[in-house]
Amino acid sequence: MAVSKRNIFRGKALEQYAASRQRDVLPRLVSPPVFVFFWILLGLLIVGGTLLWLTRVPMYVSGSGVVLDQGLMQGNQANGVAVAVIFLPANRQEMHVQPGQLILLHLGSGGAQLTYKVKDVDPGVISPSAARSRYGLDSETAQVITGPSVVLSVILGPAFPAHQYAGSSVSAQVQAGSQRVLSLLLGSPN
Repeated sequence: MAVSKRNIFRGKALEQYAASRQRDVLPRLVSPPVFVFFWILLGLLIVGGTLLWLTRVPMYVSGSGVVLDQGLMQGNQANGVAVAVIFLPANRQEMHVQPGQLILLHLGSGGAQLTYKVKDVDPGVISPSAARSRYGLDSETAQVITGPSVVLSVILGPAFPAHQYAGSSVSAQVQAGSQRVLSLLLGSPN
């Protein structure tokens, strides 16, 4: 008996199998709209991360001080002009305050917010006892100095007569630098 060499597979099935092996087939794990959404999401994360890295926010330092008569300060001859002497804590390494910089002042306990420019920044750090003797502060006004301080002076101008406001307490806020947003979110220094 003669054995026939007959193929057990159909011809059409073999053609489909060969054609399917030739074209690329992507797994159907994610549909194309979701795939595009993930690419857009990745792009937004990269842009957001870059903005967080590059954007800087201002840092403010609060201090307190007292209003003095400018004639009482050493080296000044003009009487009647009120000067606010502000004591900022000296323990901040990132503090960069310069003359001409804007400062926000609150005169007295219920005073309005006033914006002035810093006239002088004393070089170095001053101790509470040295500040008391240098600026002639009594025991009550010297309580605004809590530790080693950087001293700023601000001329209040003719709207605040020195004889009326001398000895008044002042609270202040001044921009003393900036920090990256990302370092604020992570809690690490600049």
